[in-house]
Amino acid sequence: MDMTELQDHPVFTRDFTVMTFAMAEACEIAVDAIFMRQTGIVFYGLSRVGKTYCLNEIKNKLIGFMPRTYVTHIEVKKKDGTYTNNIIWQLGKEENCYFKSRDIVIAKLDSFVERILLRCHERGCNHWVLLLDEFQKLRYFDLHLLADIFNMLQRKKITMTVLSFGMDGIFDLRDDIQHRDDGELLIGRFMTNFIEFPGCRDKASLKLILDAFDRSSEFPESSGISYTQGLMPRAFSSGFSLVQYIQPIWSALNREALGAYHNNLPLEHVFLSLRYLLRFGAMNDAPDFKLSQEAIERAVKLSCIKTFSLLAGEKKNHE
Repeated sequence: MDMTELQDHPVFTRDFTVMTFAMAEACEIAVDAIFMRQTGIVFYGLSRVGKTYCLNEIKNKLIGFMPRTYVTHIEVKKKDGTYTNNIIWQLGKEENCYFKSRDIVIAKLDSFVERILLRCHERGCNHWVLLLDEFQKLRYFDLHLLADIFNMLQRKKITMTVLSFGMDGIFDLRDDIQHRDDGELLIGRFMTNFIEFPGCRDKASLKLILDAFDRSSEFPESSGISYTQGLMPRAFSSGFSLVQYIQPIWSALNREALGAYHNNLPLEHVFLSLRYLLRFGAMNDAPDFKLSQEAIERAVKLSCIKTFSLLAGEKKNHE
């Protein structure tokens, strides 16, 4: 295969999701918490371990398996120089509920709550699920506004669940809120249940990913052809698979991963390494094709996992 043939494949368009162990567990916990109508649950983890992909998967599951909820999904944006009204503006924009610049806070809250009531009525439900990405970017005043929305909806017999993903900065946010007069109320409402979302921590987790490429993936749709088979048909027909190389791939990734990412690999760089390997294999496909140690190490280095983990560690130390 040449580069032109490869460019539309899901491996290289990144139009696919592998249900890792961490993602499957988080989805199960999240869906159960929403079913039980818990008020708040927070998943936290390092950057690039797959939190955003997991949040999108949870959203898809809610649409498919829990249709009697109304779901809003936003990524929290932090505005420089502002200390209030930030979250209500973002929520309003997501729900096409626009406010006038002269509107006071209570007017914005009233307008937004009416919009959620309308959406729930349209769906015949009484449960609003708010999915928040980058939870650590929220501020004290944002959480106050979310608590106000919660109370206003509760009076209208609508349950509100906030399901969030964030980085370790969520603990700084919690510590700050604890010293506020009403900190216990906000923490009790939204921040009592913290669950770690890890990266790829062991060979079993990596094996699941490699098996997905080798066996459970499919392209074209309904073809029964896995990603590895489709990209390397001659090698695959002779017994080649990525999972055969699990030990050298795992070792190469962990040699480059530093600090908190050692034995906790960032999935973005794991998948990038595999894309380099599959591109190399596709362009050199042959019945006797084998991955050399040099090819594996080169793919891992090209993923820049070492540079990323080093910079991420330095940033964390400076915070």
